[in-house]
Amino acid sequence: MPSDLAAVGPRLIHRSELLKRLIDFEIEPGTNFIVELLPAGYSLGEEWQSLSKSAQSDENGIVLVSSAVPPSELQPRVAMLPPFPITESSETSSFEDLRVLISKHQVVGIILLRLGHWAIAIAEDGELVVTKTGSRYVKGQHRKGGQSSNRFRRGREKWIRELFDQAGEVASERFRDYPGHIDFLSLGGDRVVLGRFLKRVKLPDDICRRVLPNRIAVDQPGRKALDSAVLDAWSYRVFELQSHV
Repeated sequence: MPSDLAAVGPRLIHRSELLKRLIDFEIEPGTNFIVELLPAGYSLGEEWQSLSKSAQSDENGIVLVSSAVPPSELQPRVAMLPPFPITESSETSSFEDLRVLISKHQVVGIILLRLGHWAIAIAEDGELVVTKTGSRYVKGQHRKGGQSSNRFRRGREKWIRELFDQAGEVASERFRDYPGHIDFLSLGGDRVVLGRFLKRVKLPDDICRRVLPNRIAVDQPGRKALDSAVLDAWSYRVFELQSHV
């Protein structure tokens, strides 16, 4: 890649703002664009190697935008990591394929989970249509040894199982009762806790096979966290390539 270019980002940009930015791109006078949509498994050319490691191999694919003002040659300009998988590759001189990708109707089930709290939701095109939150007390780790420690550990594991069962029952009920198809499942919270939860519960419609790769950072599951999760779920991670000079 040209030595005078460096990748800046990523910035999290919601799809509504991104659609507005496409209009700004299109009205730049005398500028030619190449827009590439690449599914997972892509390989980037040398000109894109300043992108971070996370952008070099993303499970959802990548969008690359290059531009030039004649007679200058095309230069890398923007790379975007989409929140949902790119299913077909394309390379065009317009933003139409990208606009279709950004605007595609999606329904996402959401599970936010940390020990003590959970939140379940379904979102259609970035709007929450089903929400439910709850809690189950789980005491922290016991630091002493001996028989009391073993009793405490058994009790704590029981509380954790009850938390998982409570959240799993609500998620299964809400997802099963939803009248349409849920395209993806988005998870947020503690990675280890989520892994244990998914091993214990059985969610309907094989939705666990459609988990989005980006885990949502959550301090405490609840309605406020669900609002933030929906914004995150419909946002692109955007890198801009800028000149050092």
